[in-house]
Amino acid sequence: CVLLLLVSLFVVGSAFAQKKAKKEKELSETELKTAQAVAAKMLDENLVMYMTASMSDFGRIALDGIKVTLIGDKFNCNLPYQGSSRINTYGSQNINVTAEDAVVQVESIYNEKKGYYKLNFSFESTYDSERFTATLKVFLSGKVNLELSSSRRGSVKYLGGLLI
Repeated sequence: CVLLLLVSLFVVGSAFAQKKAKKEKELSETELKTAQAVAAKMLDENLVMYMTASMSDFGRIALDGIKVTLIGDKFNCNLPYQGSSRINTYGSQNINVTAEDAVVQVESIYNEKKGYYKLNFSFESTYDSERFTATLKVFLSGKVNLELSSSRRGSVKYLGGLLI
């Protein structure tokens, strides 16, 4: 009985060690280079991104590599918007989310467990002074998620990649 108990404990212990080893998988050489480049970009804070999709309550729309930049404390974007509006804006035909050299103060957080940098900031749109709150997640794989919310509109999420 004691021998059977010791053998079963050994089997369970080795299975647990193998499972833990799978979780701590090493990055491939390409993944490591990408992660190092993303980390370098985050320290530099000159981020150039290309958005490839927009997601909202109204569905997903493919975008054709729309450029978004965060260079130092300046944010630039001209993103199409699909969603609901809470306030009618008179005198403006442009429903895009547009910022040209909008000054931002970025709060940066690194989530080690999930492997991404989270950047929080606010900016004012260029044409109608609408205030947006932005959450930008930059993953070590080079993917980016940008979520924008405003008191005037429903929130929308943009997916894309970091130009490295």
